[in-house]
Amino acid sequence: MREFRHLRLLHLLWLAALGVMLGACGFHLRASAELPLILQHTYIQSDTPYQGVTPVLRGELISAGATIADEPQQATAILVLSNERSQRRVLSVGSGGKASEYELYEAVTFTVRDPQGNTLLDPQTLSVTRDMVFDQTQLLGKVSEGEDIKRQMRRSLARQIMTRIEVGMRS
Repeated sequence: MREFRHLRLLHLLWLAALGVMLGACGFHLRASAELPLILQHTYIQSDTPYQGVTPVLRGELISAGATIADEPQQATAILVLSNERSQRRVLSVGSGGKASEYELYEAVTFTVRDPQGNTLLDPQTLSVTRDMVFDQTQLLGKVSEGEDIKRQMRRSLARQIMTRIEVGMRS
């Protein structure tokens, strides 16, 4: 029984030391963006409302506590997404003359306006670039990997937009 107590004490000390180390290195869980009050009822204006960064951003806004308006007149703010681009460029070619590495690129321009059309946050363009090694012998896996990377890039863009809005609307 004494050995069990000793082991339990050692386990608790180890957990406490781990907590102190994580706190000392600056680690903290990522919190959701703090939504400015004006964005509580947001209308998203986009040329591609069901693809690209728009649906991901819609989810980020909802998880931050916003409601998405169906019409601009119902909104307290209008988030305008424009010039959304998704590109793939060959970075290197293998000995057989086929692409062996690609660069994936996603970009979007956004601005925030009030329902009367006044600009609340000036237009900003954000972009994300990732490299992807492509192996022709693993075609199905690499196509799937490319789609996963694009989803991650769009999620990153949506989080960057949320952060820029949070910081920009504070000042």
